[in-house]
Amino acid sequence: MKRLVALLLTATMIVSLTACGGETKESEATDTTATEQGESSDVDDTVYDIKVSGHPYIHALPSVYAIEQGYFKCEDTTVDMYAGGPVQNEAIASGAWDVGTTGTGGIVLGAVGYNLKAIGFTAPDENTVDLWVRPDSPLAKCTPDEMGVYGTAEDWKGLTVLCATGTSCHMLLIGLLEHLGLTEDDINLIDTSVADSYAAFKAGTGDVVALWSPFGFQAEEDTDWVKVANAVGLGINQPCVIVATEDAIKKDWDGVYAYLKAYLKAATELNADPEGTAQMLYDFEEEQGISLSETAAVKEVENRPFASIERNEELFTVRDDGGCEANDILLVFAEFFEGQGKISQDDLNNLRENGMVDTSFMEAYMSGK
Repeated sequence: MKRLVALLLTATMIVSLTACGGETKESEATDTTATEQGESSDVDDTVYDIKVSGHPYIHALPSVYAIEQGYFKCEDTTVDMYAGGPVQNEAIASGAWDVGTTGTGGIVLGAVGYNLKAIGFTAPDENTVDLWVRPDSPLAKCTPDEMGVYGTAEDWKGLTVLCATGTSCHMLLIGLLEHLGLTEDDINLIDTSVADSYAAFKAGTGDVVALWSPFGFQAEEDTDWVKVANAVGLGINQPCVIVATEDAIKKDWDGVYAYLKAYLKAATELNADPEGTAQMLYDFEEEQGISLSETAAVKEVENRPFASIERNEELFTVRDDGGCEANDILLVFAEFFEGQGKISQDDLNNLRENGMVDTSFMEAYMSGK
């Protein structure tokens, strides 16, 4: 069995004795009343000096909505948008942001470089992360295998692939290469943002392009490109995550917790109104300078629902061995990166020992504090 599949099948067997630990701290900032699900019914009126970040895509929507609705009150009400995880992580050093959302690649690299922690899961990527070719590509004429991959290792060798490294798109590419028994040395990888990748590929650059939504939906509507691999077919689980920096957790635990509660409240409301959320997403993407049709906005909302409160409880519940499902999932991707030389074995060992999640916030949330 190929290494990728083996990693995925063994994800839930990873034992990390300290991986899911988090400082237990009683939040005194809010007087809340717990619902049956542990969600606070009150809105915290405290104004926090917590800066929020995200990417210009659907997982940032609850952050924007929570601030607009007054569920999270902060001194700086602007949600800073970054093109992807790597540039977002670079801004941690300057204290540009404290909390926000990112993709799987972003949390793995952020945990290695800055001890970034996941405090919740949000909209998944895997339903909308794909690799595309033009219809005249030799790959387009191949018959897909049992995992939906077009072409053999020989067909892929030497191809130029446009892909934003350190992102969910990169995770898909790594998974594809491992499925074929290849490495990045076997292709010509051009690292560029997903938006720029889409435009460059449309202009004729490269042989393959890695896209996430809404650009994949644009490709379906506006081009005759052929999808030659996708995350779901390869069995890759790609969550986006709610994150907090090490400094923010240490210096203002209550502020980070208030943000998480507000985000989950906003996400729950957005899930309950898919039609309204699709319109909100359409307007949001337009403000961010991203072309998105109304049809694509509907597809985006259908394919990427925000992780429910109940699901987050399951993910962040600490087992008797000290691990949790959220950390298990993220460690699979750390294995991907180590296998491709993107992080070192020492980095991977450190992540196994110390983990990439802080469960203290979700634990406080579920207890109704």
